[in-house]
Amino acid sequence: MITREFPGAAPMSQFLTRQSAWLRAQGFDPEDALAISATCRDEILAPLRAQVRTHWHRAFDFSSLSGLPLAGLTGARAALGHAPQTGDRVEMVVFALPHIGVLADGAVGQAMRRGRVDPTTACGSLVAAIEQSQTDPIGSMDPDDPEQSLVRARLLAEIPDLARCDLRTVTTTVRDLMVADMWRMLQGISDTDQVDLALVSGLVVHGPDGLDFVVPGTCRVRTRGRVVDSAGAYD
Repeated sequence: MITREFPGAAPMSQFLTRQSAWLRAQGFDPEDALAISATCRDEILAPLRAQVRTHWHRAFDFSSLSGLPLAGLTGARAALGHAPQTGDRVEMVVFALPHIGVLADGAVGQAMRRGRVDPTTACGSLVAAIEQSQTDPIGSMDPDDPEQSLVRARLLAEIPDLARCDLRTVTTTVRDLMVADMWRMLQGISDTDQVDLALVSGLVVHGPDGLDFVVPGTCRVRTRGRVVDSAGAYD
């Protein structure tokens, strides 16, 4: 059912193992690199963040509601400043992965959580953004809900008709925005002669019974100033 609803989806542990091995083949060493986890804050993504640390030993947490990189340039500069220095090189590996749930009957946008009787939304922030845009089409700032206000405003700037958009399309758009925004920020603040960058993207799918999958997205690598886009281990 998962692969029918989300073609190309692979078990999350397999995805991280294969992509991490591929990154090592591109010259990124877990002993030397700093990983960045760019995900939604949601607790059901804790296993993903833990597995990133297992493969890469350390990870700067760029999490936000929805996964959009709301830590911005301050967060990106902090991560760059924390990365290990090996000789004259610095290595950074970003995992940019928004998420979506699917139930056993194929219903998309819902997930069963531990201890809950009924399913809840995933991603709740994106579902809320779609619903909020129906009554607030300009994305005004709510001082009591600043982070969600930024999510809604960012999405409305990219999808003016957000109120009529389906969750799967919005989640895919968030993945693409995460790639574009994270890459632009890190590219802009890092010296191509000193900093090697890798960005792995995908879409986390929470399946029934707590099983997590990932639909692989773009992998972008910059080594010694040369930038290459691919699907990484899934080419």
